[in-house]
Amino acid sequence: MIVDTHAHLYYEDILNNIDEILKRAEDAGIEKIIAPAVDYKTSMQLLELTAKYPMVYAALGIHPTDVNKYEYSELEKIEKLFDNDKVVGVGETGLDYYWDTSYNDKQKEFFRLHIEIAKARELPVIIHTRNSIDDAIQVVKDNYSEKLKGQFHCFDGTTEQLDKVMELKTFYVSFTGNVTYKKYAFADTVVKVPMNRILSETDSPFLSPIPHRGKPNEPSYIVNTIKKVAEFKNVNEDEMKKSFRENVTSLFKI
Repeated sequence: MIVDTHAHLYYEDILNNIDEILKRAEDAGIEKIIAPAVDYKTSMQLLELTAKYPMVYAALGIHPTDVNKYEYSELEKIEKLFDNDKVVGVGETGLDYYWDTSYNDKQKEFFRLHIEIAKARELPVIIHTRNSIDDAIQVVKDNYSEKLKGQFHCFDGTTEQLDKVMELKTFYVSFTGNVTYKKYAFADTVVKVPMNRILSETDSPFLSPIPHRGKPNEPSYIVNTIKKVAEFKNVNEDEMKKSFRENVTSLFKI
């Protein structure tokens, strides 16, 4: 069985068709979906979804591109929501230098605060790293402890940057539908990831894999991504799925 470790189920494209989308996911062999929040509002939406749909789990936090909208009290509100068995992670947090670099320091502080919640709750932290991988790795290193574990989601780093993540023994990387694109630049990174440190995700509704590119992504499309990752790693799909499932159990305990 497959787990999509990163799908934003509260986006309108998905939420308006959630029953059909989850049915297609089940038909594709998906057992569970982890949906990360981006703020307090989406955290509340996800808790409603997890209560209604057994296959849906949540991670709670504030996305790095949204931290400039909020004071630290917003994260304190979210922290009060963690006493729920369907909450299995902290995030989506991290650093994003693509859109605006004027509040990088605030992003780093929010990232650090998410890490502290993750350590206190003994939950994995889900990390976004757009144009910021080296700084994100450094923040993790600066705040590392044996209790800290997590996922660098939608990983688009070089093999050298991957090596730095692999030095963090309790961290994993995951790949999305862009691995299927003709101009995908990080095949060597996918090849190099140890089989026991790799996760599967869609990042729905973004980054739809071929042959669905141009349409909103959804969890059922993860099978196309898994097929391509298995091809890069020169293993059969069943072996790839087995590693993905074992790694999800190890990290998220589901």
